[in-house]
Amino acid sequence: MIKKIQNLLPLVTKPIRYTGGEFNLFPLPIKKNTIKVCLVFPEIYEIGMSNYGLKILYSKLNSYKNTICERSYAPALDFGKKLEEHNLPLFSLENKLPLFKFDIIGFSLHSELNYPNVLYCLSLSKIPLRTEERIHGNYPLIIAGGPCCVNPLPMSPFIDAFVIGDGEEVILEIVDVYRNFKNDKKKLLENLANLEGVYVPLIHNRNKIIRKRYVKELKEEDFPFPPLVPICNIVHDHLTIEISRGCARGCYFCQAGFTNRPLRIRPIEEIKKLAFRAIKATGYEEISLLSFSAGDYPHLPQLLSSLNELLHPYLVAISLPSLRGEDFDEELINQLKFIKRTGITFAPETVSYRLKKVINKEIANEKIIKAVELLIKHNWPGIKFYFMIGLPQEKEEDVKEIGYFLNFLGKIAQRREIRVSISPLIPKPHTPFQFYQFEEKEILQEKIKIIKREVKSKNVKVKYENFAQAEIQAVLARGDEKLAWAIENAYRQQAIFQDWTEHFKYNIWVESFNKNQIDYLSYLKEKKVDEALPWDFIDIGIPKNLLIQNYQKALSLKEEKPNNYLSLTNKTNPNFQPLSFFKPAAPFSHYYKRFRVKFKVGENFRFASHLDLVRAIYRAIRRSGLPVIYSTGFSPRYLVAFGPPLPVGVISESEYLDIFLKIDYNGNLIKDLGDFMPKDLIILDFKEIKNDAPTLGKSIKFLKYEILLDEPQLKKIKLTNIYYARLENQILEVLLPFEPGVKLFPTLSKITNLNEEEVKLFSIKRIEHYLIKNDKLMTPLEDD
Repeated sequence: MIKKIQNLLPLVTKPIRYTGGEFNLFPLPIKKNTIKVCLVFPEIYEIGMSNYGLKILYSKLNSYKNTICERSYAPALDFGKKLEEHNLPLFSLENKLPLFKFDIIGFSLHSELNYPNVLYCLSLSKIPLRTEERIHGNYPLIIAGGPCCVNPLPMSPFIDAFVIGDGEEVILEIVDVYRNFKNDKKKLLENLANLEGVYVPLIHNRNKIIRKRYVKELKEEDFPFPPLVPICNIVHDHLTIEISRGCARGCYFCQAGFTNRPLRIRPIEEIKKLAFRAIKATGYEEISLLSFSAGDYPHLPQLLSSLNELLHPYLVAISLPSLRGEDFDEELINQLKFIKRTGITFAPETVSYRLKKVINKEIANEKIIKAVELLIKHNWPGIKFYFMIGLPQEKEEDVKEIGYFLNFLGKIAQRREIRVSISPLIPKPHTPFQFYQFEEKEILQEKIKIIKREVKSKNVKVKYENFAQAEIQAVLARGDEKLAWAIENAYRQQAIFQDWTEHFKYNIWVESFNKNQIDYLSYLKEKKVDEALPWDFIDIGIPKNLLIQNYQKALSLKEEKPNNYLSLTNKTNPNFQPLSFFKPAAPFSHYYKRFRVKFKVGENFRFASHLDLVRAIYRAIRRSGLPVIYSTGFSPRYLVAFGPPLPVGVISESEYLDIFLKIDYNGNLIKDLGDFMPKDLIILDFKEIKNDAPTLGKSIKFLKYEILLDEPQLKKIKLTNIYYARLENQILEVLLPFEPGVKLFPTLSKITNLNEEEVKLFSIKRIEHYLIKNDKLMTPLEDD
């Protein structure tokens, strides 16, 4: 099966998604009586690999007795189609094991629009979609967790058991129950139903209250160590340290704020310890401090100062998730820019003072303005804002205020870009706004027009959600069991990856609802506070009466005159000036030595891009602690120069880089750097070269490739002598000039008279780089 998968990879987009091989990955052997768990995130690798919750579960399961855990992600449509065409099942990354061979498959439900992706993954795995179809067969136990599970009903016919709350609190209990009752599916489900925080649709009914499970504190031993380091770039490509979980603010629209209570805070000393260990183990260049409200962390400036002191020798920057905008001062900014200016996001949601009270998120606009002024003063490259429309009591003047405010911010920011994302309120279960309506998409569209009409500043870029997508998400969020058949029908009509605007199929959803006699618009209407809601049997720890009180309070707030930010646009500080830019200082030749390094690129990196390769080597350097010279300025970087990019789909026996080290370095780079390189990146040789030697990019003139051909390929090729090419036995040797316009696969297509798709199936290895000196070909290490 592995060979068949390898033959498909060159034919799809970004094949590195399916190869695994991350740094710190140590696949465990599968032994008899080992419980095999596969965690599946129903999105592409770059999104799923960014999920922190699954990293916790992955680490915890692989540390448990007689248990192994592997991972899988929803394949992009092109690869999914290839799997179906070749009758291959969806597989795990670690051992390429078909998913149907696992004992337990755990899905993470983070977006209602991803529900069809769960069915897509099950179908590709050759596992029946519905629980009732799996009850008598030798199929894996299908469980699900994540934020969407606080209303499990729309997916209940497809999932054997739902975890409500923090998965790390209950996952090992689920494994133990499976171990004891794996041979009797009925008893297995009955015993899972006895676990607190587990909802089993075939056993429970809505009369049984399911109380969520939650960890009492953030435990050091639950931190995922060592963190996996992906080869390719992912959405959140940094080290994540969870500094707190839960939120005490209680914004009325925020499901996470209500369902993740109570607030649990990790101590500063523990954060420092975890950060240092994890940076040394990964080489990440950035650390993100995960929290629902990072600004509420006690002594945040002290934490940032401590981390900067600890990590600045490794050039590690610190970033925070979205901020409220309060208490954003000079001290905080100085700590955040210590190494690099990472992205800053504010989420005020609204501008109207009255609506701030309605949603229970009272952040003074003046504080946000002050924060933006400070960021511009410190030359922050860009700032992002989140706003929300379709709120209770929202009027046209409230919507206009967003436009006025953004115009004002645009003037403050001068030429710097202000990026704005505007979303509609999606009433979510277990929030005070669970009773409110989802506003009609035509009205939402008119509100966007109002905002865009008021925004005159060209540096303010406004984006907004697809309101048809939001409408379907709102239906699914407040849905019940009846929606399951519409979800299945939508999946069978290829409504997959519905979180992606380019793949979203609104008409298919409407047709699916109508086909199953579902009045989907009824799920969008306002609900009476005394009516029973489908998810009432899920107990998140907050009484429904409290949610009702908060909702009624929001609806009863008195009218207040809105602020008009047009009156403020000429009242900016006349003396306000950004801090002047300064140019990075170039390193001086007597401060460093320059080394040329030869390295090998193996199978793990065959489908890595050049940037993937560069990033992996930078992280290896950071892990090694080598005394590397780095640039100064706003974003310091190690001074490393690379040779010609290696084409995707090609391995190499000889790649080159130049690295600049401090003058007193006299070590052995084969050991000092080689010991920290990922699998299949191997240091072969090195030597010190002159500081003023020409760069690799300027000196290299030819690239030599070796292509191993199989018998069918040998019979098909007809060599054309465009460039030097020699065929001996089953090996085609090609020497190509390194110059603009000479690309490997199109050139090989011309040389062999095969099309590019056929050429991409070749087993290609780069053998050597050559420069010309004294009319002779020399390798970069032979050059003096």
